[in-house]
Amino acid sequence: MEVRASRSLVLGAATNWAAFAAALVVSFFLAPYLIQHLGDARYGVWCVVESILAYFTLFDLGLAACLVRFVARFHATDERTELNKLVSACLIIFAIAAVVVLLLGSAIVPFVAPGLERKLGEQGDIAPFMFLMLANLAITLPLSVFPAMLDGLQRYAVKSAVRLAFLGVRVTGIVYVMETQPGLWPLAIVFTITNLLEHAVMAMLAFHFLPGLRLSRRIVDRETLHRVKGYSVDAFLAMLAGRITVQTGALVVGGFLTVAAAAHYAIASRLIELAKNLLRSVTTTLAPAVSEREASGDIDGVRRVLLDGTRWVLYLVLPIHLGMLFFGKPFLTRWIGGSEYAAFCFPAVAILSATLTIGVAQSVASRILYGMGKLRLFARLALVEAAVNLLLSLLLVGRFGLEGVAIAVAVPNVLFCLFVICYACYVLEVGATRYLLTSWLKPLVASCVPAAVWWFVTPAEATWLGIAVGIATGLVPFAIVVAGIEMIPRLAATRRGARETELGCRTADAVA
Repeated sequence: MEVRASRSLVLGAATNWAAFAAALVVSFFLAPYLIQHLGDARYGVWCVVESILAYFTLFDLGLAACLVRFVARFHATDERTELNKLVSACLIIFAIAAVVVLLLGSAIVPFVAPGLERKLGEQGDIAPFMFLMLANLAITLPLSVFPAMLDGLQRYAVKSAVRLAFLGVRVTGIVYVMETQPGLWPLAIVFTITNLLEHAVMAMLAFHFLPGLRLSRRIVDRETLHRVKGYSVDAFLAMLAGRITVQTGALVVGGFLTVAAAAHYAIASRLIELAKNLLRSVTTTLAPAVSEREASGDIDGVRRVLLDGTRWVLYLVLPIHLGMLFFGKPFLTRWIGGSEYAAFCFPAVAILSATLTIGVAQSVASRILYGMGKLRLFARLALVEAAVNLLLSLLLVGRFGLEGVAIAVAVPNVLFCLFVICYACYVLEVGATRYLLTSWLKPLVASCVPAAVWWFVTPAEATWLGIAVGIATGLVPFAIVVAGIEMIPRLAATRRGARETELGCRTADAVA
């Protein structure tokens, strides 16, 4: 049973990662493509508008996380009536939130759009672009219950297939409008159409996998609303803190410096966030698995998720972290298409990379807290981190520019990640020594190999081939070392078990 559950967890993580990896590759190549066709200034406006609209996604209100936890829990215990009540309650709240988004956004856009047009130096399609993206977000909110339900059901393979299909459609649409009529308004049309169609397919899948699913406001009661409120409030506060932490940098740079500087900072920040999210896409599958194990009383299984999950994501993130430091500058030069961008962006990349390894390790711990519903202290300290981030950004941007904002983001984030890891260990009664030896020691030892190789490798030329060869010189021996560290003890244990079994059989035959 445990082997089957572990395989399901690995399969879910792999398919979720594959979908996000494809999206990352697209985003990777799309950024320089959009810069080329929109120009630095318009791409800077795109980044600022994205940051503003990201705050409107806070009207998720933590309901998606609530759905993932309780759909997994009620599905595991076969409580279909409670599941229907929960989904219906979330759908109603999402519909109300969508109306609020439209009203609030309609009041804000007329004040923001003219300022961006002035920075751009020309009248354009910024206001229509913002209104359409806002409407897209509002309509998507109620539909987001369905992908969250698929997560709770751990149907990651099907969900990933849908995402990949619509990713292809979206990219095709973007390339078409950029080659025929480049602009923010056509770009918004493509995003809106593909996003709505994708969520509609997710809705059909949710009804398919839950044939007894019934959505009605009449079945919602106070107990269900209280359950939703108890979990979603804490999840919302954590989400709010995350938005401030990730999005504030671009807004502060865009407000106090220039939209071009905002684009430079956005490139650095996006590179780090893409790396984080690539690995977080693996850890997000842990929350419903933790909820399922907790519902069945398998706390030892939850501990294994924390310790083993952390070790494996560290194997993935540490070489990425080191690679950014050793090859970041030629990578940026080739990616964006110029040494000037690399000179502006790399210092911020180096500073923000301090949050990468600890942030990914923290994501495993935070999934444990989400899955077990232990969010109250986590959410409130996340808000403290966000407040310190904002304050430091405002204090340092004038004197140190992009690097000052990067420092303001990195320092409080590292401290917060350390707290989350310690708190998860405390909740599961896992000692610091056990956590470090089981989760961190082997990946740290293995990562010394690429670090030593890359230290002596001549810095790669700014070509894809040169960068790839340079990275491969460290990754190949790293993979061999990891395989040895993980497989040799298992093979030895298997052989030892086989010998003991053979010895037992001989002893039994001798007695007979």
